[in-house]
Amino acid sequence: MQSVAVFVISLARAPDRRSTICKHLEALGIEYELVNAVDGSSLSDAEIAKRVASGRKLHRGAVGCYMSHIGVYETIVSRKLPVALVLEDDARVDRRAKDLINGGLASRDFDYCFLDSDPHNDRGPVFYDANSGICLADGIRAYELSAGPQTTHSYLISLEGAGRRLAHAYPIRKPIDMYDHLPYVPKFRAVVSPKLAWVGEHSLVSFTSTKSASPEMLRFSFLRKYPWFFRLRDRLLIRNLRRKLLIPRLVSQGRLDRGRNWHPLPEGRDILLS
Repeated sequence: MQSVAVFVISLARAPDRRSTICKHLEALGIEYELVNAVDGSSLSDAEIAKRVASGRKLHRGAVGCYMSHIGVYETIVSRKLPVALVLEDDARVDRRAKDLINGGLASRDFDYCFLDSDPHNDRGPVFYDANSGICLADGIRAYELSAGPQTTHSYLISLEGAGRRLAHAYPIRKPIDMYDHLPYVPKFRAVVSPKLAWVGEHSLVSFTSTKSASPEMLRFSFLRKYPWFFRLRDRLLIRNLRRKLLIPRLVSQGRLDRGRNWHPLPEGRDILLS
């Protein structure tokens, strides 16, 4: 029996995405609970007005996404689950994540722990403290982050973290993956290397914004089934070096805490083709 509950948030009107992630998890031998996502496009104006803070405007898909994740948190709290893995239906999980799911976590010192995330939020880049690693399972460590990163396709959330977020869930002021408006600072961690999640090509089609694309637009698509491709790409583009050069300036501006061993997060949401 799995030690960590797994929830998959999936829109009923996106059967291809649902079928793909179900087959992916079943091939890995991971048990999961399918959660029907709230379809923002079906929400009435009255329902939107009831949920969203006055004066705020959010894409209907973002409202539905927010409500879907909050619904999972409600389940976690009601069942008193110590920790859960939350996946969106475009996620792809590394086989090594099974060590976390089956064996349980050696530590739950976090509110959110991302198996993958974009290395930024709406305010700029996000960094991790290389001296803050905790062991989640054999060979898997998680590091404290300077802030909450964007993207919610694959993350662990603790019972305490879910409860704190629920206490301030409504009215909705920002999308679910923004945190600076909260009256408390969540404890964020991320698994940096080896990365334990990616997204699939379905991620290009967005239900939470007006941005969408197609797999045909992907460059080097024949290499995207290999995780090493993304590490090589980032080195060639010197992305980490450019972000690392920002750290002294951000520390001097007070945007990063002094005395921490800050490093750039790896690029997130890499599209892994099957």
